Amino acid sequence: MTANVVSLDERRLARVATDAPRIPWADFLAHHFDWQRGEHLALIGPTGQGKTTMMRHILPRHPFVTIVATKPADRTLEPFVRDGYRRLERWMSTDPRIVPRRILWPDASRLTSAAGQQSVIGDAFDRIYRERAWTVAVDELWYVTNKLKLKGDVETILTQGRSIDLSMVNATQRPAWIPTAVYDQSTHLFFWRNNDGRAQQRLGEINNVNSTVVRDIVGNLERHQSLYINTRTGEMCRTRCPKIIEGGDQ
Repeated sequence: MTANVVSLDERRLARVATDAPRIPWADFLAHHFDWQRGEHLALIGPTGQGKTTMMRHILPRHPFVTIVATKPADRTLEPFVRDGYRRLERWMSTDPRIVPRRILWPDASRLTSAAGQQSVIGDAFDRIYRERAWTVAVDELWYVTNKLKLKGDVETILTQGRSIDLSMVNATQRPAWIPTAVYDQSTHLFFWRNNDGRAQQRLGEINNVNSTVVRDIVGNLERHQSLYINTRTGEMCRTRCPKIIEGGDQ
């Protein structure tokens, strides 16, 4: 009995290594991550695993970027301001070349702020859609789609954005409670370790990959390590983006 268990575990680890090899971050960016304008990303995993750090690494690859922030205060977004993002309480319809990097951060200081956030962010989504060619990164997709009731706007951008070079980067802690369009329409998926049953079930709905292998890998990822899936090609690999410090990467 013990011998069989060990043998099965060894085969599982061998399968994981084959189906999702470890790729160093620099090699991953240079040879495995070809993010075209109009393609969407999803960053899915618990707090503290590295979703925001991942955004700091990859968002500079696109020229015009807006981050949608929803919390009253968020120290994880302060580095973006230091990176040159301009903080806005409402959408500013000006030439993107003048203000190419923005954080849309409507007031969220009161328990009743959700109505105002819904209005500001919904208006921004509409203007971004009309202006085209933006990359919009949503810091907490679950809140935007469920609390602010903007699921329809998000789904429209996901399904129609490619034709107008409009990309979305959706980050969330709750993989089971976000629109399935995030999985169906995103070319690039990043998952961090998550053993939640509902999350594991949702992993089985990803197209073009072996769902059993994906669930197995995600349940055994190391801290800060992510599983990358290209839904167009079926390629999978494990990588770890480095921490960003002032003056360089670590």
